[in-house]
Amino acid sequence: MLWLLLLASLGLLVLYSLTSYSALAALCKEINYGLDTGMVILPLTPARYAALRVGLGVVGAVSLGLLLGSGLRRMPPQQRARRAWWLPGAWLHPLLRLGQGERWLAGGLLLAAAGVHLWFALSYPLTLDEIASYDYSVLPGAALTASYYPFPNNHLLPNLLVGLVHQLLPGAGALVALRLLPTLLGLALLPLGYALLLRNLRFVAATLGWGLFSLSPLPVFYAVAGRGYGWALAALLAGLWASLELLRPAGLGRAGRQRAWAVFGLSAVVGLYAVPTHLYGLLGLGLSLLVGFARWPRRRWLSLLHLAAMAAGVGLVVAVLYAPVVAVSGWPALVANPYVTRVPLPEFWAKVGPYYLLGTASELLGRREVSAAVFGLLAVLGPVALRWGKLPEGARRLGWLAYAQLVLWLPLLLAQRVYAPARTLLAVLLFLFVVGGVVLQAAASRLRPAFTARPTTPAGLLALALVLGGYGAYRLHREQAIMAQQQQTQVLLRRSYTWLQSRQPSRVWIRDSERAYAIFWHHYALDAGQRPLPLVLREAGPAGHSISAGPGPQYEVLPVRPAGRTAVYADAQLVLVPTTPTAH
Repeated sequence: MLWLLLLASLGLLVLYSLTSYSALAALCKEINYGLDTGMVILPLTPARYAALRVGLGVVGAVSLGLLLGSGLRRMPPQQRARRAWWLPGAWLHPLLRLGQGERWLAGGLLLAAAGVHLWFALSYPLTLDEIASYDYSVLPGAALTASYYPFPNNHLLPNLLVGLVHQLLPGAGALVALRLLPTLLGLALLPLGYALLLRNLRFVAATLGWGLFSLSPLPVFYAVAGRGYGWALAALLAGLWASLELLRPAGLGRAGRQRAWAVFGLSAVVGLYAVPTHLYGLLGLGLSLLVGFARWPRRRWLSLLHLAAMAAGVGLVVAVLYAPVVAVSGWPALVANPYVTRVPLPEFWAKVGPYYLLGTASELLGRREVSAAVFGLLAVLGPVALRWGKLPEGARRLGWLAYAQLVLWLPLLLAQRVYAPARTLLAVLLFLFVVGGVVLQAAASRLRPAFTARPTTPAGLLALALVLGGYGAYRLHREQAIMAQQQQTQVLLRRSYTWLQSRQPSRVWIRDSERAYAIFWHHYALDAGQRPLPLVLREAGPAGHSISAGPGPQYEVLPVRPAGRTAVYADAQLVLVPTTPTAH
């Protein structure tokens, strides 16, 4: 963790040493999200900025001193030879040892999932969050990216990487800059995540769990979107691998334990820097390690001490990485996320079941009642299968870790009294399918002990292919309609933007509920190198004008002094206000 602390502190110190206070303050004042709504007041002051630099320098110097004090010795030859675990072959070995029929099915599944990833990456229009992050966080530069947080929720690590792609490929455009690295990561994760499950589960259980997840639209979209959820999922899978290694009853040896702890710590930092809600999954892994270590007759206290030290180290590194946010945007920007607001207790308990839980289940699985029933059934059957099923030790460890991820988020959410968006629960969907695979393997092992024989029978392969193909076809067919609707919305927004630019208005009034239109139109102007539209929120009208509701969704602006006819463009639910050259 000292290496991570050194890299984080010195990297940020160099960044903010090259950026003056006046330059950063000017960048922050320019951000208005496409609307003339006034400036966001930030707590940034010269004193806070100087304190940030000094603090980063002190942390960097201390971590470097500790590293030098511990002795930077060269790795012994026998330990260097054990670094072969980094090679792809070591990770993909479970795929390579499959039977011929299993290889064909696994290869077909991975190719189909990769095709779906590419289809989503190229065909799904850029979302509001992606565009806002690109225009208002990435384009101004890394100093603002790592520190400005009020709105939209800034996924720091992904946006910094998007900025790197933008610098390396300046003419590629927003789509490539935002989605190139997440798409490549998602494609790499397909065989790696599958191999991780195959290391611990039988072929049918692993293929069913990973296949259903890889063909579910929501995880596929966020695996290619320019946001932090794909990076957080990759970090969670790396942390899962490290946890499985650390919980093995047989000793790993000193080098193996160090390697597992290093992966666990690095994955925790990457996930939390990608999106703060990675904390849900990280707490599940940490609690699983705590329970597992406490049950050991030997090495109990040493392992618990390692876990406590790792938690402290991860917390310290993440605090350093988010220090620019606290200095520039303020602590409330981190803890008072407008997307996840604490709901009053009576309202929360009245709506959490019918409104939130069923709605979130339908977003993740597609059917409200069926999805909730599947979750409840597996939440009950999971412990039964893990306790009394004839499962190998590796499958049992993976099953308990997956079950913890499946159920622990719910009491945390109830304690917080928040409605976390479905996209923050992608790991819950993954481990729902994994627990389902574990239950299936336990039931088959109980009913048919010969189930452990390999390879899987042709009839079993055919049945598994039909299940995965049917599920994928059903979910993706439904998603295609949603994608077409999003594409049509983009066509209408571009048509509206073109019409407005042709009229060269001096004011465009827009309702606050349609603020998204303004962000898209501002992006179109930046992308085309045109003058941004003079967009103004309807509630912030100038003196001398009154705004009243007209028929239907339209609004009409009635000037006190006649200023010509008012053009109303109904498709975009906006009004165009002609003004004289002296009007303000």
